[in-house]
Amino acid sequence: MKRYIIKYSLEFFVIVLGITISYWLNGISLKKEDEKKEIIILESILNDIEQTENYTKSRLKTFKSDSIWYDYFSKNWDKINTDSVSRVFSKNRYDATFHNLFLDFREFHPPLATLNMVTRDGSFSIIKNEKIKLLINQLIFRSYEQVIKNVEMEIDLQLSFKEQIMKDKDPKLINIIETTQEEMQLRFNGSDNYFEKTKKEINEISKKTYARNYINLKLRHRYFVTLFIKGFRNILLDLKKEIKNEILIRKLY
Repeated sequence: MKRYIIKYSLEFFVIVLGITISYWLNGISLKKEDEKKEIIILESILNDIEQTENYTKSRLKTFKSDSIWYDYFSKNWDKINTDSVSRVFSKNRYDATFHNLFLDFREFHPPLATLNMVTRDGSFSIIKNEKIKLLINQLIFRSYEQVIKNVEMEIDLQLSFKEQIMKDKDPKLINIIETTQEEMQLRFNGSDNYFEKTKKEINEISKKTYARNYINLKLRHRYFVTLFIKGFRNILLDLKKEIKNEILIRKLY
């Protein structure tokens, strides 16, 4: 009888030990699988960051070019050198044109697909580094939203200015808005054929007090847009550095 008890006890122990080892091995496997997923997520985020870094650099360059011209018009509204300005506008392509400064708006849409997805589909919980998670939250839910809010305010300012031109009912100003896509493309590509037309547009727009007020408001608002984009870029660079270090550590161990 004692022999049977010992035998069944050993068998029971072996079964329990087998189940325990199985759970342990399964736990290790799941942990390794999560670690692999985390590396994939971090590398995808890093790819987003590098693309966004280039995009942000390009946007800041364009916004800086705009701001230089807003500053010039604000300071020299009553003595604009239309020949020089029109010549530059004819050659500067997208960086500086009459339509970009007065009638169109600059958007800010960085390629953040992976970052946005991670914060919404549950992948965020797989990331173990708390500093990375904190920086992602700061980037998406604070800094990016600040930028977008201010860019949208600037777009609203631009739209209000266009509405004012329409309400003015000045045929010369209306003629500025009435343009073809082909003309816009040629002007944005730096065609010198629109030098004289650009001169007329500047001369007409400079007669309007509300256009001067608009430029002054745009100049002030652009300062804050640029400021928030620089803040966004700084958090982006901090996140890039942290993720690179985390990936390096994970691959070493």
